[in-house]
Amino acid sequence: MSNTTFQELKNHVRISDVAEYIGYRLNTGAGKKYLEYRLFNGGTKIDEIVIYTTSYSQTFFSRNGYGDKGDVVNFILNRLHLFSGYQGIGYDAVADILCKLSGKQPKHENYVVSHNEVKFSLDDYDITCNQKVIYAYLGKIRMIDANTISAFIHNGSVCTVSRKPKNYANVAFPYRVLASPEEVVNFELRNYNPYKKEGYKGFCSGGNKSTACWIASFAPQWNDVQSLYIGESALDMMALYQLLPERMRINAAFISLGGNLGYGQIKDIKHLFPHAVIYLAFDNDLQGQIYDVEAAYYFLKGKEPKLFKNAAGKVVVKLDNQELTINDSDFNSKTFLHSHGIEAEWLRIIKAQGAKDFNDMLKNK
Repeated sequence: MSNTTFQELKNHVRISDVAEYIGYRLNTGAGKKYLEYRLFNGGTKIDEIVIYTTSYSQTFFSRNGYGDKGDVVNFILNRLHLFSGYQGIGYDAVADILCKLSGKQPKHENYVVSHNEVKFSLDDYDITCNQKVIYAYLGKIRMIDANTISAFIHNGSVCTVSRKPKNYANVAFPYRVLASPEEVVNFELRNYNPYKKEGYKGFCSGGNKSTACWIASFAPQWNDVQSLYIGESALDMMALYQLLPERMRINAAFISLGGNLGYGQIKDIKHLFPHAVIYLAFDNDLQGQIYDVEAAYYFLKGKEPKLFKNAAGKVVVKLDNQELTINDSDFNSKTFLHSHGIEAEWLRIIKAQGAKDFNDMLKNK
């Protein structure tokens, strides 16, 4: 492949192509002057973007607001949690994703981006505990009970956040880097508009989404954690906590990767939780099965495998010098890991029963 500058990478990838790649659907009923794409979680719309196309570029804005607008770099940067298997953080991660989507190799010395990068600062936000907002969303919309909500509020893993000077508060889940877990480096934001019947999911501008995760511990100290559950969503992990027997909540901790598995998010897990049995609790779908294998291989081999679904709809698995292609309908993470000897007593896989994830399982009860 020929080396390519960052600017050239941008010119080779359209926002509309990226949107479709991560699951946005084109709204064919929108106007002719722009493209409108929507992202759904089940039957709930969580994002809607408008794309304007000229002869040489595309720009976008999200109807969810929060300064979510710009070019393809901004689009990817604000949605790193929807991608998997990339390397680096911030603009380096964007460059890696653009390379994969364009099939080109970048010139690493040209990674400098001519954007005014937004810096995340806690001083820009009012951080409160508006229980009316929290219980309205987590209780009424997500069916999480009062005892569970109270437990997560008490250990500081759920709060409300509003951007100054605005006073509109969202339910917020603090994100931290495992190497320095006392520092909050981002918030995952959630809410629901009952009038539009739309859900909202986002992150704070400039916050760390690539190496940070949500952590909720119910042990006295980090190294006292005996059971660690890792999932894609803080909501799923709260639902799992509620579904677990009381005895299994003692000295347990829960981690959400925000819908994306980045190796930078999990590399310090065994250091922070040296005595924990790890339960991979990713979604009960193909991507969740892929995350199982990626995480297990990294934990046990210390290497980053490459797994993806190709254009033919098959799962491609690259481990060391071995490459396998498996029908997606035949791909099962437990079976794959067992057949390749990628197992340990302290590493287990659990799935929601009869549902895509643990929050859906809770709602179905």
